[in-house]
Amino acid sequence: MANDWLRLALEAGKSVGWDWDIKSGRDSWFGDLQTMFGIPANTYFGHVEDFRRRVHPEDRTLIWKSVQEAMQNHKGYVAEFRIIRPDGSVRWVSAKGTFSYSADGEAERMMGIAVDITERKIAEQRLHQKEFELREAQRLAAVGSWQWDTESDTVTWSDELYRLAGRDPMLPASSYKEHSELYTPESWERLNHAVEQALRTGAPYELELEMIQPDGSTRWLIGRGETQLDEKGRIIGLHGTVQDITERREAQEAMRESEERLRLAAQAGRMYAFEWDRASDIIVRSAECKHILGVGSEPKETTCREMLSMVHPDDRAKVSAATQGCTPENPNCRIQYRVLRSDGSIIWMEKNAHAFFDGKGTMVRMVGMVADITERKLAEEALSTVSRRLIEAQENERARIARDLHDDIGQRIALLSFTLEHVRLLTADSSPETRNRLNELRTQLLDISSAIHAMSHELHSASLRHIHVTKAMRGLCMELCDQHNVEINFAFRNVPETVRPETSLCLFRVMQEALHNAVKHSGARQFDVELWGTPGTIELIVRDTGCGFEVETAMNRSGLGLWSMEERLKLVQGKLYIDSEPGTGTTIHARVPSSLDETS
Repeated sequence: MANDWLRLALEAGKSVGWDWDIKSGRDSWFGDLQTMFGIPANTYFGHVEDFRRRVHPEDRTLIWKSVQEAMQNHKGYVAEFRIIRPDGSVRWVSAKGTFSYSADGEAERMMGIAVDITERKIAEQRLHQKEFELREAQRLAAVGSWQWDTESDTVTWSDELYRLAGRDPMLPASSYKEHSELYTPESWERLNHAVEQALRTGAPYELELEMIQPDGSTRWLIGRGETQLDEKGRIIGLHGTVQDITERREAQEAMRESEERLRLAAQAGRMYAFEWDRASDIIVRSAECKHILGVGSEPKETTCREMLSMVHPDDRAKVSAATQGCTPENPNCRIQYRVLRSDGSIIWMEKNAHAFFDGKGTMVRMVGMVADITERKLAEEALSTVSRRLIEAQENERARIARDLHDDIGQRIALLSFTLEHVRLLTADSSPETRNRLNELRTQLLDISSAIHAMSHELHSASLRHIHVTKAMRGLCMELCDQHNVEINFAFRNVPETVRPETSLCLFRVMQEALHNAVKHSGARQFDVELWGTPGTIELIVRDTGCGFEVETAMNRSGLGLWSMEERLKLVQGKLYIDSEPGTGTTIHARVPSSLDETS
């Protein structure tokens, strides 16, 4: 009867009993064999090797070693292992057994009970997995957790909290009182106050705290805590988290420093930042705009329409065009314009902006900086005045020297040539050697006269005042061809019939300087000159296929001729572009407006 009850209990508890005759190896099992071994019976008679074959291969050695140790030491056998059923599934088993011994102490029999613990093992594995995932989540988020039992003053830390505190995880967590050593005095005072209030009122807390590391450095944390209650609603402890925000604090501090540097730079450079929302037409500006615009009560926020009303009437169109001209492919704009201040003064502004567009290519907003460049404009104007006077003085001096060469030196040489011819006639009966010598002198004198005439013309082309710039430039090209035995191809098209005198002189001098440089330094014998008009501009190109040069080096070291061309073009609001590299030839490109715009 007792055996029947035992069998029923084993079957109900997913358990199996066994009886092993150690000497013969015979082994009998009874109980819930189906669940544990996949055997469709309640009793099984076999050999101990039948059991060994069903044990998971990774557990066999360990199990047999445990059996031998228990047998030899006359101890109870306890083990947990895996069983592989015929269908390949795995069950976990917890086994306990005892041995019977003969009078001489030799083990004769082993009996025991094995319980199926598969569900418990699965639950443990899931719990371990959840704990692992929690540890990983805390590690990745730099968030540690803690718990404090106020009655026992027991504090528990997670692994991540140990890491954040720089403490050995093998040591007990610091007690609450010892936390005063973990934080700076100011942080500990705030934390202690928040904890006392939480224990008194049950209110949760969240604080930024500065924790001291073992090496003396500090880290910033966000500490959060809330109360734990027993079944009667009494406060029995606290639990919470700490999150490392050191990098965020450092980034915030760096951003504050950067913003402060930007503010100081904006003040020093008389600049202000702005952001324009196109849909609402609202422009938000930084505080520096008040000082720049000269109105103490000027609001930081305005509209594009109101802003345009302050722009000089002559500049409004180009300001609007610069903004509307931004595209997704070219979202940047830079524009200089004048602003009318409330006191009636005029200041120059320069706007550098970047536009943002939606997926359909529609502009949605624009951000940028606006700088007061009035002082720079005044300096540029002063420099331009100096450059203009310098070039005017240079041209006047060229004209004076050219007149002296033509009217004085040229006349003297002409008189000398007449005298020499008279001497030649008087000595017609002289020796052939004397006559040849006189002829040579006369030829040299004529060459000198031609050179002086050419030099006079190069210094000051009087014909430029009376003929079109294209004819003057063609004439200069022909003279240079004759003087230096080179080929210059001159071509022009669509040049306006009327060109301002200062523009004509500028283009003439730029071409003259470029050709002189090319003839002297390029090593080429053929050159191309193109002059053409486009709507609003006149373009000039002087090109050679010679040795080329490093543009930046030439401008910094020996670029007097290049500097002269650039300065001349600035006086007529022109631009100089130089394209050259060693071994690739040189292209000098000048662009000047066909009519001057005083507001550009």
